Amino acid sequence: MYPNNIYIKHYAEVKKYPGDIGVQLDQYDNDHHIKHDALARAQYKHWRSVQTGVPELLSVEDKRLLGL
Repeated sequence: MYPNNIYIKHYAEVKKYPGDIGVQLDQYDNDHHIKHDALARAQYKHWRSVQTGVPELLSVEDKRLLGL
């Protein structure tokens, strides 16, 4: 699922940041000078929701971006 997603590839590093998923992704982006990528973030949240079994991680906008 999403083999080229930068956040999934670096899950261990992203997870080390404090805060919720959005804050973690913001901090990761800032530290690595990555531009905001709504689709990559939605993919990461979808992947995390599958891993954790918590579908509430996805917002309405995330679902729209992913076609879910």
